[in-house]
Amino acid sequence: MKSASWIGRARSWPLLAVLLLSACASSPPQQGSSNARPAPERSDADQMAATALALWGTNASTNGSQALSQIQQATQAAPERPELLWLHLRLCTEVPGCEPQPIEARLRKLDPGSGAVWLGPLARAQARRDARAEAQILEMMSKAAHFNVYWTTLVAKLSPPLSRTPVATSAAQPVPTPLTNAMNSTIGWLSSLAIPAFRAATQACDEQHVREPETRVRCQQVAQALQKSDTTLAEGMGLGIEQRLAIPDSASAMQVTDKIQTVRHQSRAAAAVVAAQVEKEKFSEQQLKLMEQLKKEQDVSRAILRWAGQPLTP
Repeated sequence: MKSASWIGRARSWPLLAVLLLSACASSPPQQGSSNARPAPERSDADQMAATALALWGTNASTNGSQALSQIQQATQAAPERPELLWLHLRLCTEVPGCEPQPIEARLRKLDPGSGAVWLGPLARAQARRDARAEAQILEMMSKAAHFNVYWTTLVAKLSPPLSRTPVATSAAQPVPTPLTNAMNSTIGWLSSLAIPAFRAATQACDEQHVREPETRVRCQQVAQALQKSDTTLAEGMGLGIEQRLAIPDSASAMQVTDKIQTVRHQSRAAAAVVAAQVEKEKFSEQQLKLMEQLKKEQDVSRAILRWAGQPLTP
């Protein structure tokens, strides 16, 4: 049963709208804002990318080749969009027989500051036990500005087209929530693609490897870049590496622990606010608009907590 306070907030949609507007007030209106009608190319690319994700998510072993065909068409229709290339890269990595190197090269050109494009090469070096290549790739990753996976952009762009498919509409519910169903599916499938990608970085900076001085320095820099990324996952992994590198019981170790607790609190508390909503479709619509404007998952969580009147710290 939902408390009266949550019901009251669930009906206060103007407050979330004000929050959305205030979040965007510091930057000029963009041509591709959510209020404008999307260009046909963008709509087509989003639909094809959503179809690719759904094909893979519902039955990866059977639908892998179809998913690759769809996402390849999407990236051809919108070659300037790094989020679609990242999705193409991750699907390629997960489908046997696909060669990811050309996609990685294209993504490096679109987003040269991203360390995420080196995660695949790092994993392949680890798989063949090539310590020299692993060290060289880790050095490249240490120069990254971030490890973005374009999380909020993908969720915002792919959920609406998915909401019109059987994935979102076939479930029998007392009150149909196709947009909410689509957003939940999108988040789940994107998580399944993103989480394995980061394991290589964690392995490269595990307790054994960081005993080597040069690796320790590189991992410290990788940890900093991870914390500047657009997902709680990447930030948390960066904090985990930094915690591993910190001297036990030192001031820096305690600072890292505080950061970890704050990130965990914000993520869990925001998820609780979302789960408590009564008018789920309206809230999902507002949440996706927020994701259109805020490029980091962590910023979306903080915005939701401010709207709900919840503290940002534990």
